[in-house]
Amino acid sequence: MRHYFFDLVMEDERVVDEDGIDYFDEGSALYYGQMVADRLARDDAATAIKVHVLTDSGALLAVLDARPSRPIQRKTVPARLY
Repeated sequence: MRHYFFDLVMEDERVVDEDGIDYFDEGSALYYGQMVADRLARDDAATAIKVHVLTDSGALLAVLDARPSRPIQRKTVPARLY
């Protein structure tokens, strides 16, 4: 397992993750980082939130933006008459 850090960057402010979290692979860490970015953007209504994912050695793995939310599309199925 490797240790990853998830710093939050909002316009001119940076919140440094001092604790980090252990994950088995990079994919899991990136998935978690994307969930954090999406949830913060949804809850705060701020679109300029970025999550910097760093490895335990301090190397920048990715910069993740919040994905635009899409409305839920519901399909209607016509009723069958027998």
